[in-house]
Amino acid sequence: MTQIDKPADTYATRQVALHWLVVGLVAFQFMTGGGMERAFEAGLSPEIGATGSAIVHGLIGLTILGAMLARIVVRRGHGAPPPPETESETLQKLSRANHAAFYVVLIAMPLAGLGAVLTGWGLLATLHGLTSKLLIALIAAHLAGAVWHMSKRDGVVARMLPTRAD
Repeated sequence: MTQIDKPADTYATRQVALHWLVVGLVAFQFMTGGGMERAFEAGLSPEIGATGSAIVHGLIGLTILGAMLARIVVRRGHGAPPPPETESETLQKLSRANHAAFYVVLIAMPLAGLGAVLTGWGLLATLHGLTSKLLIALIAAHLAGAVWHMSKRDGVVARMLPTRAD
């Protein structure tokens, strides 16, 4: 591994910023998702509210898609810190799988939502809704991991806190 390929000991500020941007946007999406679902079921016509929360939900979804694509670019350029040496191989694999699933879901979900709106295809809307359930499970696992690392005081959580400087 060359020096340029070597993962950093911490995340770059832009990685931290993109992480927390996506966290905030995803939280917002869960608050506006019901309006989007009702709008889709009613045919997304202006009379039933295709403006308002449905449009905001769609725009935020596209923003999440853009942020996730940016995260891929930034991660490829900066890398990621290695896992703690004390972490078991099993937990390292679970962590990597959870993170990979986040990327897949947070890219596929807005694409499915956009596809549902553009085509009116109910299957894509259903897929979009189902991925929201998967996303909740991924968030729960991620939070459990964060609590685990905080209890161990191994510094993993501190790498993603916005108060840290590069």
